[in-house]
Amino acid sequence: MKKIVSLLLCLALLIGMTGAVAEDGATYTTLYSGEVTSLNYLTTGTTNEFSVAANIIDTLVERDAYGNIVPCLAESWEQSEDGLTWTFHLRKGATWVDQNGAYYAGVTADDFVTAAQYVLDAKNDASNAWILTDYLEGAEAYYESTELPGEGEAAPDPVDFETVGVKALDEYTIAYTTMEPIPFFLSMLDYSCYMPVNAKFLEEKGDQFGLATGNDTLLFCGPYILSEFKPQECRVFTKNASNWDAEHVYITTIKELYNKEASTLSPEMYLRGEVDAADITPTIAAEWLADPEKADLIHPVRQIGQYSYFFCFNFDPKFDAAYEPDNWKIAVNNENFRKSLYFGLDRLKAKTVIEPDNPSDLIWDSLTPASIVVYNGTDYADMVKALAEIPDLTANTEKALAARDAAKKELTEAGATFPVKILMSYNPSSSTWAEECQVVEQQLEGLLGKDYIDIVIEAGPSSGFLKAIRRSGNYAFLKCNWGLDYDDPENMTSPFKDGNNYNFFKFATQADLFDEDGTLTYFNLLNAAGKASTTDPEARYQAYAAAEAYLLNHAVAIPFGSDTAGYTASRLNPFEAQFAPTGLATCRFKGQHLLEKPMSTDEYYDAYDAWLEELTAQGK
Repeated sequence: MKKIVSLLLCLALLIGMTGAVAEDGATYTTLYSGEVTSLNYLTTGTTNEFSVAANIIDTLVERDAYGNIVPCLAESWEQSEDGLTWTFHLRKGATWVDQNGAYYAGVTADDFVTAAQYVLDAKNDASNAWILTDYLEGAEAYYESTELPGEGEAAPDPVDFETVGVKALDEYTIAYTTMEPIPFFLSMLDYSCYMPVNAKFLEEKGDQFGLATGNDTLLFCGPYILSEFKPQECRVFTKNASNWDAEHVYITTIKELYNKEASTLSPEMYLRGEVDAADITPTIAAEWLADPEKADLIHPVRQIGQYSYFFCFNFDPKFDAAYEPDNWKIAVNNENFRKSLYFGLDRLKAKTVIEPDNPSDLIWDSLTPASIVVYNGTDYADMVKALAEIPDLTANTEKALAARDAAKKELTEAGATFPVKILMSYNPSSSTWAEECQVVEQQLEGLLGKDYIDIVIEAGPSSGFLKAIRRSGNYAFLKCNWGLDYDDPENMTSPFKDGNNYNFFKFATQADLFDEDGTLTYFNLLNAAGKASTTDPEARYQAYAAAEAYLLNHAVAIPFGSDTAGYTASRLNPFEAQFAPTGLATCRFKGQHLLEKPMSTDEYYDAYDAWLEELTAQGK
């Protein structure tokens, strides 16, 4: 009871520090420029689509405003003495409704079993199936049994789903059994592949389930219903009055309007009161902060560290012949060539595009963000840095030019031609990405020479960018990101695993990247780390740190840091929102009030101080 009272008092304090809130029933309106390509939350892997799913489907657990894991669809849970089985007791009365809010069915344990079986059916191509196959008993064997055989191959032997560690013990009790004790298992459950789905509805819809054709391809059990969905026109979320926690859903309607020029138009529409939030570029922020009438309309962006940004080299180029993919493939498999860019990139100058005042605050020297795991007082990110050769914030001219000179000789002998064309794409829906690419182009070509490299900047599509560019290998050098799904460093390895659609590392041909067994050294390091027991955290973390450091020491990727920076305009208090550096917490609107007026910078820091004070009081 004391904790509940404390949280309520702190919430009141936060609200008081940010001014009055609008009455319940308020509508929050924004613009967006990137359309979703799927509503199928069980298979998706994109931030855009997560932001929809997180508000319409509840999970077993969720986070509070301080990052604590708290009950959601599960009222309580316990872990077996051997640490392998987690048993969750569902709350009675949670319901599925259709797009009109009409009752469809109750939420039961079978809905979680159905979801797991769907995710583990290889034919459904769930991007996050590995979160189940890597940890749940029998999940990998079942998944492999559902894969379609290649030409001339025999079909895999069938495997009974009963062998998978997901069981409905009764109507309101679901149990998950893991292959070994997983201390971070609860943090996984706030993720899309652990969301429930109703079996009857799934069967009715068949391959139409979750299609981005309308809002009738889904059911809803979360705080909101997707009451209107018109691709490239609008998305409207309406409070789900049937939700078990509807009393804590304060914004009744969320209206998202499509406009491909959203990043350009939203500031002026915000000033006119037509939208309640807007992207604010560094240039606009400087102008508004200098204007007494506009200075209080914006506040700093909250730093969470959920998404890690890094530059990838593509080892399997699939771009047009005009950009010389064969020549690029020779170059990218030369370590000195990669190191010339690794040490030559002025990360500080590139980051200044989105944060002109304190760009170094946003730059990380590891791929994994800080504070995801801290063991015995040591941050995992520091474990990585202790083992890696980290690039400077600014260009290391000596190392970059030495690598360039060595690469020129080696690449000439390998048959490459100069300058090496480097196709670098960007998403035009981002207000600063194009400018960032231009800074990188000018800086790297200026340092390394236009006779050595020719960076070609090209705009990708604003909708479906990931599919058209990164996942298709339609780039040479690209800024990529990864949102961490749960609280463990293993999660950060996903973009570089065998079969990844980030840098396609398995297609590397550089001889000394391989061990004697013919396997890439990095994959062997990952395998060794995966075998390190979760009951021996120090050995496990050191093993994963060694694998991550390997990527940096061989310039397979360049750490860049956070892209959350500068200022934003909003009538929301970010410290009311669910909080966590992993999972989908920060996508949710539940628990937030619409402020009567925009939050100012002073109000932001007052609210931040109050949040920190409560966090400290909780012993975090």
